[in-house]
Amino acid sequence: MTIGWQEQLRPGVALREIVRQATAALIQMDSERLEELARCCSDLNREVQGSDSDTALEAAADMQASEHDLRVLERVLFETRANLNVFTRLHVIRLNEAAHLQAAEGKVSYGDN
Repeated sequence: MTIGWQEQLRPGVALREIVRQATAALIQMDSERLEELARCCSDLNREVQGSDSDTALEAAADMQASEHDLRVLERVLFETRANLNVFTRLHVIRLNEAAHLQAAEGKVSYGDN
């Protein structure tokens, strides 16, 4: 039987937890936490690549068990990307409106002066 702390040290279990935390951080728009989790994920990937094949297989099995969590993260990423596209379009529209307003103000005539 695996002890709780040993379970937490398994790379696949740790990656599953990172996926869950990344989803929460993305929903909360916590960019600092997302960057920290990305570094943790990179470290774990290097650890798995440098380990024996049994550890790599175990990590792969653990990740397959978290398929639902990965699908949730995928959906949140998709929606976040869609929101970014909308915000980018709105920003461009506002910039264009500001440019047109500035151009119109520059062409104002003040009579026969």
